[in-house]
Amino acid sequence: MDGSAAGTRAVNRAKGWQIALFPFNNAATNVYFAFYTYFTYYAVLYLTGSAAGAIAGTVLSAALVMTVSNFTAVFVPCMRVFDGITDPLLGGMMDKTKTRLGKFRPYMIIGNVLLALSVLIMMTFFRGVGVSWVRWTIYIVSYIIYVLGYTCQCAVTKAGQTCLTNDPKQRSQFVIWNMIGQIGSIVLVNVMAGGVLTNEALCAKGLIVYESESGKLVSDIIAGLDPEGSRTLIGKLTALNLDPAKLYAYNYGAPYGTQFYDIMVPFVIVLSAAYTVMAVAAIWSKDRPEFWGVAQEPAKLKDYIGIIKGNKEIRWLMLSSGFNKLASTVATSVPVAALVYGCLMGDYNGLYIPFYALCFVFMAIFFFWGSATAGRKGQKRGVAQFTVLAILFYIGVLALLCIYDHENPATYLKIFSMEGGFHLTINFYTIAFIVLYGCGYGAFNCCDQLTIPMIADCTDFETYRSGKYVPGIMGTIFSLVDKVISSLQTLLLQLFIVLLVPDLTALPAESTPYMEGMQLSAIICFCLLPMTAWLITTFCMTRYSLSGEKLREVQAVNAVRKAAVRGGMSMEEAMATWQTIDQVPEEFVNPPRRRIDKKTGKPVEEKITVADRIYSRLFARCEGRIAAPSSNAVPIPEQYRDEAQEGE
Repeated sequence: MDGSAAGTRAVNRAKGWQIALFPFNNAATNVYFAFYTYFTYYAVLYLTGSAAGAIAGTVLSAALVMTVSNFTAVFVPCMRVFDGITDPLLGGMMDKTKTRLGKFRPYMIIGNVLLALSVLIMMTFFRGVGVSWVRWTIYIVSYIIYVLGYTCQCAVTKAGQTCLTNDPKQRSQFVIWNMIGQIGSIVLVNVMAGGVLTNEALCAKGLIVYESESGKLVSDIIAGLDPEGSRTLIGKLTALNLDPAKLYAYNYGAPYGTQFYDIMVPFVIVLSAAYTVMAVAAIWSKDRPEFWGVAQEPAKLKDYIGIIKGNKEIRWLMLSSGFNKLASTVATSVPVAALVYGCLMGDYNGLYIPFYALCFVFMAIFFFWGSATAGRKGQKRGVAQFTVLAILFYIGVLALLCIYDHENPATYLKIFSMEGGFHLTINFYTIAFIVLYGCGYGAFNCCDQLTIPMIADCTDFETYRSGKYVPGIMGTIFSLVDKVISSLQTLLLQLFIVLLVPDLTALPAESTPYMEGMQLSAIICFCLLPMTAWLITTFCMTRYSLSGEKLREVQAVNAVRKAAVRGGMSMEEAMATWQTIDQVPEEFVNPPRRRIDKKTGKPVEEKITVADRIYSRLFARCEGRIAAPSSNAVPIPEQYRDEAQEGE
């Protein structure tokens, strides 16, 4: 810690490159998360034993496809339960860990090794096993390894921030670098797997066809293909002696054969390992006991109950974070994208990628805005403010979907057309949708990302409240709640899409035709469900009291207690001596950050804005007043002064 100047003994700041690189630990796990979305194709091809003809063309019976679907329906919930068990166990282990490599680095390294091992076992080493039950057993074992590795490394993203920095401005920058990491992980993997590898020169294209008694779907799909694509597809089917009118579905141009995995597996492993090395380097100098907090006793599993029961701030944040995650997973899911861009607008391929790219532009704007707001006024202010903005923008999106008319092309989203040569065809409806949806998307993603550094704030608050330093338990509590609430995604999609559309038997894909009831489903899933979740988040923020000012008190009190404990005082005595910021000596109080006029070099007087007044009226009632810093300062008794720390 810096310590020569008054107040800086309360602050643990990291270097700029450390703040930039540590979020790539999240990117390292997201690489595997994105790649595992292709496991459905792997399961269909390899677990059913149908991979031999994947390049020339594979015909699978509906029974085989149903086998994989039934297995997934049972296996995935079981893995959720297993994941829920491992989360608290891992959190307790992490809080007890003290090694030469530190508390967090071992879990980052071990987690990434387990992730690499899982895909190597599943997709490389035992891919050609001929016995069916052995293939399924290996798949299950390797997936368990994946869950363990993902939990190990992912937990550090939340827990490790507590020792990296406690500066609000630096913590708020996580959202910016995490966005860059997201582009370098989820986006990059999807572009590589779904874009680059569809190039026939790099990876042979495959044709996977499913048998069925009805040919309606395939006939509709063929009719919707461009002329060249239609002729090519029919030619391939004829060469296989298959009648298009008697087939259920297919993946045309999808390179999910052996060559696909031979390229993707090493790509994913190397990319994730590189990101892990970057994150380990970022936290290396901070993963030491002097940055771990003030707890004297190791955490126990029963601390979970005590934390949840005794800390209402954590309960409100868990609820807020969980519903933010639910809003994000539902609104951005592939079935909802297919519903809006494909079923309603009729041009999934022409709309999804452009809108996906535009969303990142808006995300960048809102992330910089949100980071600056949270850095100056606290993470709570950022979440509250941008959740309200997301609701307001989505009211506009809701209105646009309500006036949509399937018979009126003026209410279709249009960006470009290939008829008569490439040219833009943007209409007023599209412009309004881009602006409203882009701003809403940027605002709610900003809220979602800001909750991650808020977990570190809650960890510091728990130390302030109970004297316990439990970053592992805190991180895994939030992970568990996220997983439980976000697991409702599939149920909600089934309920509000499949059950609301009479003629729909499964979640829509990019080529599913428009059916009656889809407009209502889009309104509910794309707008109303997320907006309901954000209203709950807004309510939670009216009850959550960890404002920027309160956290300044938390950091000051923790800092003076820590100094006294290191000098020999018991934790109980330290907690009884310093409870509020007015009791803390000045050298432990971090002065509030102020804007500096670049011309004069003097602090800029903060003006009360309309947003400040609205925030104060809606969200500040639970925060209470903070006493004047150091007005009743209690110095550390002489016998507990650690002279080695006096220069810190």
